[in-house]
Amino acid sequence: MVATLAEDAMRARSQEAQRRFRVEHAIVEAAQLLISSGKVDLHVVLGLLGEATGAETIYFTELESEASAVVWQRQGKPSSHWLRELEARLRQFFTRKTPARPFEEPWPLDEKLIVVPVLSAQGRLHGYLVLAFAETPPQHEEEMRLLRVLGGLLATYLDRQAAEAALRDSEERWRRLVEEHPEPIVLTVRGKIVYLNVAARRLLGLGEGEDISGRELLDFISADQYELLQRHLQQLESGTLRSPLECEIIRMDGEARLVELMGMPVPWAGQQAVQMILRDLTERRQAEERYRAFFSTITEGIWRIELRQPVAVTTLPELQLAHIYEQGYLAECNEVMARWLGAERPEALIGKPLKDLRNYFRPHYLRKFIQMQYRLHGEEYAVKGRQGKRYFVVNAVGTVVRDRLVRIWGSCVEVTEATTLERRMVQALEEQQQAIGRELHDGVGQLLTSVRMLSENLAQRLRTESHELAELASRVVHFAQEAAQDIRRIYRGLTPAQLYDEALTVALEELAYTTNTLGQIRCRFESDEAVHVSDPEIKLHLYRIAQEAVHNALKHSQASEIVISLRQWEDAIELCVSDNGCGITLERTRPDSLGMKTMYYRAHAIGGTLHVQSQPGQGTTICCRIPLDNPL
Repeated sequence: MVATLAEDAMRARSQEAQRRFRVEHAIVEAAQLLISSGKVDLHVVLGLLGEATGAETIYFTELESEASAVVWQRQGKPSSHWLRELEARLRQFFTRKTPARPFEEPWPLDEKLIVVPVLSAQGRLHGYLVLAFAETPPQHEEEMRLLRVLGGLLATYLDRQAAEAALRDSEERWRRLVEEHPEPIVLTVRGKIVYLNVAARRLLGLGEGEDISGRELLDFISADQYELLQRHLQQLESGTLRSPLECEIIRMDGEARLVELMGMPVPWAGQQAVQMILRDLTERRQAEERYRAFFSTITEGIWRIELRQPVAVTTLPELQLAHIYEQGYLAECNEVMARWLGAERPEALIGKPLKDLRNYFRPHYLRKFIQMQYRLHGEEYAVKGRQGKRYFVVNAVGTVVRDRLVRIWGSCVEVTEATTLERRMVQALEEQQQAIGRELHDGVGQLLTSVRMLSENLAQRLRTESHELAELASRVVHFAQEAAQDIRRIYRGLTPAQLYDEALTVALEELAYTTNTLGQIRCRFESDEAVHVSDPEIKLHLYRIAQEAVHNALKHSQASEIVISLRQWEDAIELCVSDNGCGITLERTRPDSLGMKTMYYRAHAIGGTLHVQSQPGQGTTICCRIPLDNPL
């Protein structure tokens, strides 16, 4: 009896050792398979588990995989009916990603089925194993340990497979993105080139199929920058540098290209690499140099005003004007503009607040710039400085970003010489008119006075003698008187002495009265009491413009009424002559006709602008506007 018990114990120990050996062998074999790189044949792994546990069938499926389940059968194949029944029973315990009843240990589905969850360390359910036995399996600790270990190994394998797939997908997306990226991109490992995209190959001048992998990036660098780039690459590899570096790349054909190199450390094929963008600056730098050369040699004054804080275009114009003065500063100007602004070099003006340059960038023109939707074209501009009065034609355009004005670009062309010639021409015309007036007054006027006096004496003697020619002599006296009056009227028009002795309003009122006395047309004068023009030159030219406009209306308009008005607005004085006549065509409003050209010259001579509004059948209005901040 004792011997039998000893034999049974020895047999049990032997069986236990065999089970342990099978389990350990299965674990080692499965671990070697599952931790190796590459794809694993899971059918082989399931076979190891089946041999170690004595299972007849082992079923494994992944919840997130579209592939069919893996089934190992000791002999033959399991019927499809058995598999459908098994899957139906398993659905009672599992949803697609989460078990219906939580467990981490192997679970007996019935007497002959054991379910093993394949759970990762983070609790992610990858799938499950089902072991089917021919008869009720003994619940040995070694088999249970094998099931637990194998479930963990499978989960680790699937985690690694998912990570590697995600990495491959990420690398593929990176490669597709980088390959067609417009910027040249280069990857180096320890200074050697391992990858170039299409743009980088184009930058380096590589031919079709030409491979430079393994060559050092330093081979393509100008010799005098070799050490600088070498230190830069070392700092990029260590991750201690983020600032870009400008250097010169030498292409395969020997052409030098200026690039801006920016990089960062990245993993590449299990190694530390540096990914660099080589932004080609050659064309941009050449364009900048051409611009600087143009900027420094052009005879025009070029300037740029930046706003520290942009201003919304919907803001009221006066508030915009105040904002531009408060937030604007001179960000750029060339030497020509600097000299016009009273400085020797542009550097003396760069950064200067716009409000400190108000004498040059005056409110009238900035206000008009805002009113014209941030554009000025061919605007005449006068500046009074240490060198006297100077005249410019200004063009300006604003940069609007998201409905906000951020900067103003402008250019100035000096037209002082041309304007001075115009002023001299107008002055010569005025002197000629006054000379004609004096000649008429002193010459023809005196002669007519003599004719009138002699005619009166002759008429008196003929009346005394009752001569038949007495009436004719009286008519000569009358005509001489009318001619003398016409001469005096012409003289007053050519030489308006009241302009120098009295206000402009008085001279314009007399012009309206004289026109009214002609009897052909009604003419009236309207004015604000606040209007005061003290400058003799401005008074004279405004009067001459009004004279010419009235003359044109009398000659061409077929009007029944002319209105002369003189108004003073907040920023300007405005003289207008309007009629209710037939209007004039566009050709007649052009400044190439003598009368219109004279009016334009006179307006420009006093720093003003002349505008003509007319449509056929709707009359004509001619306005001259003089800014109140005009240096004249």
